[in-house]
Amino acid sequence: MKILKEFNKMKMEFNEAEKANKLRKEEHNRKFEQLRKESEEQSTRVAQRFQIIRNK
Repeated sequence: MKILKEFNKMKMEFNEAEKANKLRKEEHNRKFEQLRKESEEQSTRVAQRFQIIRNK
């Protein structure tokens, strides 16, 4: 009976760890997408500025 309780405890801890890892991965993906979007926007602004300078 003690072994079964320990097994269930380990199983619950494992499930909690999996949930925490999933949340960390989702947060990482959100941050990555935000940085990618900001990078693209900045690249567009820089390209527009160079175009303006070239056209002067």
